[in-house]
Amino acid sequence: MRKIISILFLVLVLVACSKENEKINETAQLKNKKIAVLTGSAGDIAARKVFPNAKYFDFIASADAAYNVKIGKIDAFIFDKSVLVSLTKKDNYLKILSDPVANVEIAIALSKENNSLLNEINNALEELRNDGSLEAMKEKWIDSQYKTVPELPVIQNDSKNGKLKMGTCATVEPITFLYNNKITGFDIELSLKLGKILGKKIEIIDMNFESLISALKSGKIDFALSNFNVTEERKQYINFSSAYLINDISALVKK
Repeated sequence: MRKIISILFLVLVLVACSKENEKINETAQLKNKKIAVLTGSAGDIAARKVFPNAKYFDFIASADAAYNVKIGKIDAFIFDKSVLVSLTKKDNYLKILSDPVANVEIAIALSKENNSLLNEINNALEELRNDGSLEAMKEKWIDSQYKTVPELPVIQNDSKNGKLKMGTCATVEPITFLYNNKITGFDIELSLKLGKILGKKIEIIDMNFESLISALKSGKIDFALSNFNVTEERKQYINFSSAYLINDISALVKK
């Protein structure tokens, strides 16, 4: 009898270990897994909606979340695909699942009291959309999956209409990040092009992402360009421009 119990126990242990080391190839496998999210991000919101029974771990930086996936503490990191692609380029032990969790709009964030600037920015985005600039920037920074960080263009701007303070959190490659001690990325190039159209100098202020909404509400910054995912919750506190990117929310897992 004791021998039978021991065999049954061993079988249960082997089954548990097999599930623990299960290779993840589809998003459907994440329903009861350990999932990393960046607190309050669109990836966070989408993941909790699609996988309500998963166990969630909140992170501030995408690199930290990815590292915990790599060492096996977390099963998956759910976030914007463009950012996850950048992480996989730096680490061959990670991969992105082919089927996305959700889709998300990325837009510029503004104070609810600044409707005039919202209209100006929307008009400028429409101009960049119509002349192909937004599509060219997407190809340059996102679709190309570059090996060498692209250079920011030199854009002449007489700043005849004054200055705008722009908040960003430079931790998310290829959207806004530090390279050679300078802030660069898709959003930074976009800010330069917007400044040119508006005739305003753009002063970039790097801060924690969690501080951006309060900085908008207090008037510390005029707008935020920082991979800002449009969510219904955020719409209660701030305004969003028209979307300048549509991105997949995907899952990063260990190979």
